[in-house]
Amino acid sequence: MENRKRNNRLRFNLTDEEKELFERKKKESGAKNMNHFIRKTVLEKEIYHVDLSPFYDLQTDLKVLTDYTNQVAKSVNTTGILRKYEMDGMKERLAVISNKITAIHDLLRKK
Repeated sequence: MENRKRNNRLRFNLTDEEKELFERKKKESGAKNMNHFIRKTVLEKEIYHVDLSPFYDLQTDLKVLTDYTNQVAKSVNTTGILRKYEMDGMKERLAVISNKITAIHDLLRKK
């Protein structure tokens, strides 16, 4: 044991459900044993942090657009008239969403 390279020991606790999931994933990975699975999972995999805030903003903008579209539809169904400012409002909101989608697309292409 004097020449052992891995001399640091880790210990952690799992719930029954977590242990079951751990065992299933270990089996699916084809790892020889628990140590091999943990080293393979931790040392060979990249960890990515994904900032989802642009998607949350986009979701908010989509909700605003759908709410506005519903208001315009109600107005058109009531009066039978589609006003230019209502159409322009929808175009503006669509342009905002389109620009945000383009920005997200550009961001993803850079990664």
